[in-house]
This record gives sequence, structure tokens and C-alpha cells, in this order.
Amino acid sequence: MPSATNARRITLAFAVAAAFVTYLDRICISIAAPSITEDLGLTTAQMGYVFSVFALAYGAFEIPMGWAGDRFGQKRLMARIVIAWSLFTALTGLVRGYLLLVAVRFLFGAAQAGAFPTLTRALARWFPPGERGRSTGLMWMGARLGGAVAPPLAALMIVLVGWRLSFVVFGVSGLVWCKLFWRWYRDDPADHPAVNEAELRYIRSGAPAQTAPTAIPWGRLLADPNLWALFAMYFCSAYGFYFFVTWLPTYLIDEHGLTLAQSGLYSAFPLLAGACACITGGAFSDWLVRKKGLRWGRRLVGIGGFGLAAVGFALAATAGDALSAVLWMAFAQGAQDLTLPVAWAVCVDVGHRYGGTATGFMNTASSASAVISPISAAWLAAMFGSFESMFWAATVVYLIGALLWFAIDPERRVRG
Repeated sequence: MPSATNARRITLAFAVAAAFVTYLDRICISIAAPSITEDLGLTTAQMGYVFSVFALAYGAFEIPMGWAGDRFGQKRLMARIVIAWSLFTALTGLVRGYLLLVAVRFLFGAAQAGAFPTLTRALARWFPPGERGRSTGLMWMGARLGGAVAPPLAALMIVLVGWRLSFVVFGVSGLVWCKLFWRWYRDDPADHPAVNEAELRYIRSGAPAQTAPTAIPWGRLLADPNLWALFAMYFCSAYGFYFFVTWLPTYLIDEHGLTLAQSGLYSAFPLLAGACACITGGAFSDWLVRKKGLRWGRRLVGIGGFGLAAVGFALAATAGDALSAVLWMAFAQGAQDLTLPVAWAVCVDVGHRYGGTATGFMNTASSASAVISPISAAWLAAMFGSFESMFWAATVVYLIGALLWFAIDPERRVRG
């Protein structure tokens, strides 16, 4: 009997690369914020709204785009998502005023909506249940690496060519990915010429048949307490993270006197820690599932990760220098990102045939948090004179998130 082929690994590589480019394009604006603010004459509050309008659009379109992936397939939808967000990334560098910047970032957020539900659903088609934690963890590792590379790379690009041309260069990278992806990917592994029978049997081992739903059971989805617990947990998950990808460079420059280049380098630390944690958390959770069963194999990682993240933010609030503060933030982000692949693997398991819709619903909570986090950080800084007040707020939020994991049951699926 011939050995199994490894086409699924190439599909995973495309998912990792897409996640990398997603966050590269999303986060580069944080390091460009001081230049944009000065060039366009914006206030801190106005820049906060620029950050938040992306999340507002992202959240508004997340569930419809997740549903579209379930209904029409991942290949067609993902190609359209990447083309659209790449174009709006490039257009960010061409804006000449505040309102136009808000409009472009809103459209950019709408364009990126559905990317991670679509990628997660694609991986669920190409990997058996026992590998979903690890494969999803690798995808999110790519996202965090993109976020880690974005600040120092954007800082270098801004110095060399200015902030406007930097956005154009970042936008082109997504178009390159899209061309290669369209040639390779198939929604059903059985349709791919590089997949032999042995690999197809492995991919489908332990998994119920993946049939496309003809109608979404919205009543059951919206009444499911499991999904609402995932929603609330994921809101908590994103709260501190969105400070890192919006205000962290500004915090380091204004409150610790770092240069643009130094702030770009320091801002990479939390995302690098997150990249390592994503693959560690996914693999560790898969191991725990084999030892403890699905319910506690997922829950234990979620509870521990959120609890440690709360400790990290509390210690960052009391740090006396930039390096110590950033290292504790990196600890917090790493702890939180242990739970990230676990949350997405749980949501796919719970949603089953409606995994794209379910993950879109969960990720809408991240978007709601992304709207609130940058604005609340600006308000707290104005009220208390420092962004450190934001860290205390994040401490409370992550403790709540740890408690929510007790209410999440990976073994209870939504039924059509």
C-alpha cells in the first residue's frame, strides 16, 4: 500500500502565509500612527477612531462572511477577501484627510472580515480532528509573526520611503499570495490531484462526513449558551491584544521616550511571544485531549492561559521602565495566545457543519473588543495621565475570561 502524500502540509503553509500577511497589513498602521497623526493633523482621539473603525467594519461583516464560506466554499471567498484587503491597504497610503482615512480603514476592515473563519474551516476540511489544535496553532503563529514583523519593518520602510509608499508595498504582498493560492487550493481534498487515497483516508479519519449545509439554523446558533460563552471569552481575549497593535508604539514613545525605531523593535516582543505560544498551546492542548479527553484537554489550557495573562498585565502596570513593561506584556500576550488555537478548534468542533458561521460569530466578539479597546485606552490615558491604567483594566478582563472557560463545553455541538 503506498504511503500517504503530504498535500495537506502545503495547504497549511498557505494558511500560515495568509495569516502572516493579514496581520502584517493590519498592524503596520500602529507604527505609522505618529507619522499619520502629524501629516494629517489628527488628534489622539481621532487616531483612536481610525483604529476602531476597522474593527467596527470587521465585526459587522464577520458573521455574513463566515456564512458565505460555509455556503459557497473557501477558495472563492478567500481569494476575494485577500484581493480586496490588499487594495485597501495600498489605498491607505493615498489618503489626504481624516474622513477619507476613516472611510478607507472601514472598507479595509470589511474586506478582511471572514479571513480567519474561512481559513479555519479550510483547515478543518484538510486535517483530522486530532490535528486541528496544532494546525490552527500554526496558522495563528503565522498571524502573530506577521504582527511581530510589522512594527520593525514598517519603521524601516517609513524611514526609507515614507509612510505612504510603505502601505503600497504591504498591499502588493497579499496579491502575490492570492495568485499562488488560487492555483493550489481545492475545497475538497478529494478533488486535488496531489492527494492520494492514503492521505484522503487519513484526513477523514475520526471525522464525520463534511456535507455542505443548505440552511443555517440561526435560531439554534443564537440560542446556544456554548456559543455565547465562546463569544464572551473571545471578547476578553482580544482586549489587551488590541492595545499592542494600536497604542503600544505611542505609549513607548510618549511615556518612555523611545525613538520610532526603538518602539518598532520593542513592539515586536509581545507578538513574537504570541507566535511561540500559538503553536505550543495548540500542540499541548492536542496532547491533553488524548490524556484528559476533549472537554478538559481544551478547558485547562484556556483557564491557565487567561489567568497567567492577567498576572502579566498587572506586573506590566507596575514596571518602572520600558523594557520591563514590554517583557511583562510579552508574557501576558504569550499566555493569552496559548488559548488562541484552542478557542478556534473548540468553535469548529462546536459548530461542526456550520463551523464557518460559528467561528464568524465568535470572532465578532474580537471585533467588538477591538472597537472598545483603543478608545477606552485613549480615554483611560486622558483620565489618569498614563496608559498604565489600561493594563489594570486588562487584568480584570482576563480574570473574567478565565472564569468563562468553565462554561465552555467542546463536546456539545450545535445541531441543525
